[in-house]
Amino acid sequence: MNIEKIKYYLDLVDCRSFTETAKMNYVSQTTISQTIASLEDTFQIQLINRKKTPIEPTEAGLLFYDEALILWKQYQSMQKKMRNFQAHRQETVTIEYSAMTDIQTLLNVTPSFKEKNPHLELNLTKVLLKNISEYLTKGIYDVAIAFDSEFQDKKEITTIPLYAGKYQAVVGAGHPLFDKEAVTLAELYQYPLVMLDPSVIGASYNLMQQHAQKDGYQPHIAKTVDDVETELFAIRTEKLIGFFPDNYNLTYPASEIRMIPIEGSFHTFQIELGYLSTNANTAIRSLIHSIKEKHSISE
Repeated sequence: MNIEKIKYYLDLVDCRSFTETAKMNYVSQTTISQTIASLEDTFQIQLINRKKTPIEPTEAGLLFYDEALILWKQYQSMQKKMRNFQAHRQETVTIEYSAMTDIQTLLNVTPSFKEKNPHLELNLTKVLLKNISEYLTKGIYDVAIAFDSEFQDKKEITTIPLYAGKYQAVVGAGHPLFDKEAVTLAELYQYPLVMLDPSVIGASYNLMQQHAQKDGYQPHIAKTVDDVETELFAIRTEKLIGFFPDNYNLTYPASEIRMIPIEGSFHTFQIELGYLSTNANTAIRSLIHSIKEKHSISE
């Protein structure tokens, strides 16, 4: 199986059109059709339902898509590392993160790391929080920086704490809690909430609910959204409350949206760096040494 042609399948599922997939890849529609037929012949199972308009993957096709996407990302990562080494004789550490708050923890380490290791390059990629641990264990990235919830019960992942904090209530102008300097649990949980969808944040969604239950309340999650920008819009326009980490930098004026501390809550978090101890990339050790040195963590 030609790994380059996996992209044809991924593009087809994404855009649901043989014609558009052919245009995207500068090949004929016949080439796309033959490639999909070849994949189906290889696995002896139907991957695409051609009777539907637009076309859509079968149940087996969805499974193949998920696995093919990981394989394609691994292939791209390998290509990037080899091109970089060939062009600059530099080793690369690939780092995945899911939010700006993750890489903020890396900023104070990077200058001294680069000064001591000019031959090493840090290559950062933003991914969905729910994919962090899977992409790390599959070897797509060397290092992951994310909330500790994504590394829980993953024995193969070694972690280093980078930041510990508390979640705060995020409230828009016009909300009854907007002018408060701090909110109690009773005040907080009487209002509807907005959260990022489980398909985006994975285990963190369930953990947030568990924290609320430890607080002694059942949260009323009125809405879930796919990104932070939409979440903030809902907070501002629909009088919903969100939970954001205390190191998040709001871009809205304080007259429109505020972050308010929550008194006595279990809503805490850690941002951690995760890596596989079995990873053979020696450049990772240099990065880990710099981080431990900066955070006064013993080797």
